[in-house]
Amino acid sequence: MAQDSNRDLERKGRKAWPCAVLAAIGLVALSSNAFAIDWTIGAGVGVAPDYEGSEDYEAVPLWNLAARDLYHPDTYVQIFGPKLSSNFLPHENLRLGMSGEYIAERDSVDNNKVDALDDTDDGVLLGLLVGYDLKVFDDHVLGFEFDPRWDVEGDIGALYTMRVKYAAPLNEGKLKLFGGIESTYASEGYMDEYFSVGGRDSDRSGLDEFDADDGFKDIGFNLGVTYKFFEGWSATLSGRYKRLLSDAEDSPVTDDEGDADQFFTGVLVNYSF
Repeated sequence: MAQDSNRDLERKGRKAWPCAVLAAIGLVALSSNAFAIDWTIGAGVGVAPDYEGSEDYEAVPLWNLAARDLYHPDTYVQIFGPKLSSNFLPHENLRLGMSGEYIAERDSVDNNKVDALDDTDDGVLLGLLVGYDLKVFDDHVLGFEFDPRWDVEGDIGALYTMRVKYAAPLNEGKLKLFGGIESTYASEGYMDEYFSVGGRDSDRSGLDEFDADDGFKDIGFNLGVTYKFFEGWSATLSGRYKRLLSDAEDSPVTDDEGDADQFFTGVLVNYSF
């Protein structure tokens, strides 16, 4: 048992280090003029499903680490929760950077039948973030993004996300509203890992066998607000709704034991300097 636990820790460490290293490169090595960089750090808590497709929710930690104006006002690197985003292109409208996401394994969930399934693999997905920002009026920004990400070890496949984002500063910049819609296409490897039920799993859990194929796995929208309540200090409240689609919705993990409607809400306190 102890050896299995050590192997699990080693496997997680191997998968987590690429994201940490690349984030450190983005936040430190690119900061050739460190004193001019605008930094933000934040921490908070959220409520999210205990696995993708679950109807049970749990508290999760949130964090925010961002470095902006690296060498141009529109360049940045940000780690928000398990996701990494960036822009290294010094351009008013076009954006090109690195993206990343940590996908946690599914284990020890509240639902007994789903918990009886084999644990899924966790993974670190890395890719590109390509975007175009359109400044509409009064510094309001309408953005379009394409965010393809691939698992660095190939265990859980790939995700391809398309987004439309909108941000609007109000009250002389003290209040910022933001939101957007997005949809994600998942590879067969990802869908099989999280939504298929094999024969052995079916016998052990009582769920029907199911073979999940690649396809659009979800569509959703998010909405949030950031309020600057003191010099350098702000609070962010955000929420997200996601609807699972195709085989992600039809899988017994979701259809029989969970819910295709997925919600998230969280609050953070940020400090900028």
